[in-house]
Amino acid sequence: MSSLLSCKSPLTKACMGLTDPRYDPAISNNLIDQDSIWKEFSGYWGPEERIYADVGGKPRVSRFYNPNTKSGWPYRSDKMMVFRSIKVDGTRYTQKAFYFYEPAPAAFCELTPPEGLLNTVGDGVCGENGNFQFIEDFGTASYEKDGTIDLVWKNQGPDSDETAGPPKSKSSTLAPADNYGVFAYTDMGFFNVAETFTFSGENRGFLLATATATKHQPSDENFERIVSSSLSSRMPDESSFMLALKKAFDDHNVEASRVPGWVTDEEVLPKCIGNTCPDEDYLCSEGKDPNCSVSPYTEPSASLNGAGFAVIILGVLSVVGVVFYFINRHIVNKQKERYRIRFAEQIAEELGHKGSIDQLSCGDLAKEFHRIDESGDGSISKEELYEFISSGKAGVMSDHDFNALFKSLDLDGNGVINFMEFAAFMALCGQSCPHGAARRLSMAPEEIAKLIDEKKIN
Repeated sequence: MSSLLSCKSPLTKACMGLTDPRYDPAISNNLIDQDSIWKEFSGYWGPEERIYADVGGKPRVSRFYNPNTKSGWPYRSDKMMVFRSIKVDGTRYTQKAFYFYEPAPAAFCELTPPEGLLNTVGDGVCGENGNFQFIEDFGTASYEKDGTIDLVWKNQGPDSDETAGPPKSKSSTLAPADNYGVFAYTDMGFFNVAETFTFSGENRGFLLATATATKHQPSDENFERIVSSSLSSRMPDESSFMLALKKAFDDHNVEASRVPGWVTDEEVLPKCIGNTCPDEDYLCSEGKDPNCSVSPYTEPSASLNGAGFAVIILGVLSVVGVVFYFINRHIVNKQKERYRIRFAEQIAEELGHKGSIDQLSCGDLAKEFHRIDESGDGSISKEELYEFISSGKAGVMSDHDFNALFKSLDLDGNGVINFMEFAAFMALCGQSCPHGAARRLSMAPEEIAKLIDEKKIN
């Protein structure tokens, strides 16, 4: 029965999963299964030199640091060195990006910071120490099953633009861009970033990244547009990546107190760079990892198609027909019983018999048979039986009941009733009456044979 109610049944509308992969449980939620570009995107990339420019192509300049708002960045800002660790595993995505900044130029360090602002972050010296920041993104496959990644957690810091938790953006996604690379988009309302990563070079071993970011609306006097580009190569393994990171901290003279402990103590990247990272409960909550949360795209209950409705209607009509058949059969049987009893009572009345029907002998039956057979030809015609019934001694019988009675008597259907048919019918009448007439009549075949031999009956 369950198969008939399934959307795979020919009686129901087709499964939505046949045309919409979101509803098809057979289609994998795993990102690499959905698009092989994620296998190429995974790995260790760097070093990449990223060039930044403001509106009009002007290089970005150093800005004094506000320790209260944790904004501004008093280091060289028109270029940086970037390393990326990207991992795609099943439905999960993580990216750990490290940005290294050279010390601020001497001209900037000669300026006197306004009150409350600083020309360095932490204990470093302006113009001598560089700095670093990281961005740690966590994402999951989406319910769309189209290879898109939804970023669900972001750690950023330390110090400037520091954040940890769900993205503050309205949307933050990565999506395959045909077979050429990956498109990333973040919409924070007042701040938007669109970035493309394109594979290039022999064996697609280089990653070209270009990004455009905007702050505020173009009509706003504070509107900013930031353009950046970089080119990095694929690194062979995690060990090479860790060695390159440690060298970058040295090359940029990052003040010792700002170098994370894992850089010098560990040989592999920690699973979590930030202070907090998403746990399984969060990643499996509504709207996130489709492998451990409930998709909104669940195949709806099967609904009948035209053929299904037709089968149901035919089934109902068949059941109704069977019910009516048995009801009619019951009515007909009751009707037969009624006119059998009426006929038998009329026979007994004509004979002046006061006992039960089962006390009638074959001689009694023969006598009554001849009385009804007015033509004396040894058989009772329909007209003769009607004449007898119309005497009304056993009540009025309708034409319908009379026709049914004659048909019951005329067993061979030749249009007349012989004595054998008459006697057999009276035996059946006895079954419907007290004292077992059928038993008495069925025990008298010798009497019936004797009457036939004497040619008193046919």
